[in-house]
Amino acid sequence: MNLALALGGGAARGAFHLGVLHFCEENKIEIQAYSGSSIGSIISCSHASGVSSKEQLKIFASKDIKETLKFNYFKNGLLKIDTSNKIIKDLLPISKIEDIPKPVFVNTYDLKKRELHSFNNGDTISLCLASSALIPLLKPIKYKNMYLIDGGLFDNIPIKPLENKNYDILTIDLFPKKYSNPILRLNPIKILKKKLFTQLYENNTYTHENTDYYIGSEHIRDFSLYTFKELHECFKLGFKEAKNHFLDIL
Repeated sequence: MNLALALGGGAARGAFHLGVLHFCEENKIEIQAYSGSSIGSIISCSHASGVSSKEQLKIFASKDIKETLKFNYFKNGLLKIDTSNKIIKDLLPISKIEDIPKPVFVNTYDLKKRELHSFNNGDTISLCLASSALIPLLKPIKYKNMYLIDGGLFDNIPIKPLENKNYDILTIDLFPKKYSNPILRLNPIKILKKKLFTQLYENNTYTHENTDYYIGSEHIRDFSLYTFKELHECFKLGFKEAKNHFLDIL
């Protein structure tokens, strides 16, 4: 099995991804490549760099990770992330995406040109933060004449970078069945045009129709996006769903 993972965005629900990855580690299921949006991109780069699922869970559940969030005085975003904090380096230890031992694709959106980008090279921390820059909560990231934000707003489970490479693509969905856009709950003002939400719907439909395997759970909707209190329970759910699905796959 030439397995590649496409990990969707979903903030704190990313613990579900970690549960699936822990099942893979426990059963020596080798992952050949990764593609991710938002928290999915961070987990992808971290795991492909050799940081285990349990190590990542420990980092995300720690007080240190909360200390990386700094008030931004409403300068293009309510918050910014302090990249000088050691915990970020622990999570993303390899500075260049192209130096990560396995292929990883980080999904972002450029506000200037209004187009999606999938990076498989460049600065790991900057691009992972860009992929997670959910406006208006987090400020966009300036990178090589681009103004990058959360790619999950437009393609939440990016399988296209993994296609036509002889991979068996497994998608992990943190917004199963009932798709919604987190930005709508954060800010009732219509920041993005209707056609962009249409693009999100079309990309989600494409992913579901073209993936080889799919893991999601209706129970994941019970977990909040923006609290760290439920990480361990969400992790257990991911492990349980992976166990059920891989029994069928294998």
